[in-house]
Amino acid sequence: MTAPASTAAAGSSIARHSGRKHRLGAVGFWLVFIAVCAGCGAMMFGDLNEVIGRSAFTYGALFAFIPVIPLVAIFLWLDRLRPEPTGLIVVALLWGALIATYAALRLNGWLAGEVGDQYGGSPRSAVFVAPWVEETAKSAVIFAIVWWRRHDFNSVTAGVIVGGLSGIGFAFTENIVYYGQVFQQTLTFRGENAVALDAVRELFWWRGVAAPFVHPMFTMVTGLGIGIAVRHRHIGVRILAPAAAFCAAVLLHMGYNTAASFAVNGALTPVYVGILLPTLLAIAVVVGLVRRHERLVIAARLLDYTAFGWIKADQIPYIVTWRGRRQSRRYARGFGRAERDRVRAFQRAGVDLGVLRDRLVRGVAGEAELPREQNLLAAMRALRGRVLLPGISDLPLEDVTARRSSW
Repeated sequence: MTAPASTAAAGSSIARHSGRKHRLGAVGFWLVFIAVCAGCGAMMFGDLNEVIGRSAFTYGALFAFIPVIPLVAIFLWLDRLRPEPTGLIVVALLWGALIATYAALRLNGWLAGEVGDQYGGSPRSAVFVAPWVEETAKSAVIFAIVWWRRHDFNSVTAGVIVGGLSGIGFAFTENIVYYGQVFQQTLTFRGENAVALDAVRELFWWRGVAAPFVHPMFTMVTGLGIGIAVRHRHIGVRILAPAAAFCAAVLLHMGYNTAASFAVNGALTPVYVGILLPTLLAIAVVVGLVRRHERLVIAARLLDYTAFGWIKADQIPYIVTWRGRRQSRRYARGFGRAERDRVRAFQRAGVDLGVLRDRLVRGVAGEAELPREQNLLAAMRALRGRVLLPGISDLPLEDVTARRSSW
């Protein structure tokens, strides 16, 4: 056997060993994570079943689940340019629904006693304790994913998505508690299921219809700061951006809990219209601007590769612009599922390459990322001659302009 052949065989063996080790690590993580989630869920169910009973828990879960699907759909729509891996979405939702909620329930109860609330929660603990505990519990998953899956968390939008999904999971379980308590208390004093359900429906109109976004909104703010940190090289920004965003989320949470704790006789309506909705609108505008800027930066970074012929300039709009992506996928439908899959893979590789290129240009990513860049370029070259794209003359290049990244 020749030396080059020996080297190739050794490299192949190392690659197989590395892949096997990665798969075993992933299986181990999921086994541990599912076990922890199951343990937290079982302990919470035991506590709630003892306090409110199974019927109240069931009704509470049904009402709490109603806003989950539309809220998750909104965040998946926001994440459509570079969708997060399904595993990260599941981790964020389960973390918020089970681990973060259980930790918050335990810590809130203990700290409430430490501040003098011996008979359960009061406005004092709701305002000064719960926001710090709950935002810490919800946002911990964002920090964990940054450490665990850095390649899949390298944009500001990713921080917003993971934070929002964690907040959705947390709100789901918290609403079970509130709805279940209202059902059981009304049933105890009134003795009728119909009256108890009416009480739950009344609370549902506020928590499930008017303001189901509060917990996701708070944690989105923290995710925004963490997303800025991972896109910036300066150590000060990496520390201050997450810290400032977390404090802003806590302050928003404190303000909401203050209004909810002291408002009486419909006084929440002016707070909702005058403060809560404008805050949501402002955050939505910021997220929209962030998504637009990231799209323009990706387009500009892909243009860097056109000088070497690795990517054709007229293909960039089909990777980055919303109009181009829709046109290319609509066009691919006429050629079968395999072609649709190739177009999607081409677009995903292009977006990943643009994001990675921006990190390399800004010095956030080092030499260790160069092999990944080569792999993405190889994937783009392999797909470039096989994907079928509509005529470029029908698609203006209004969004493909050279632009420096400011993250």
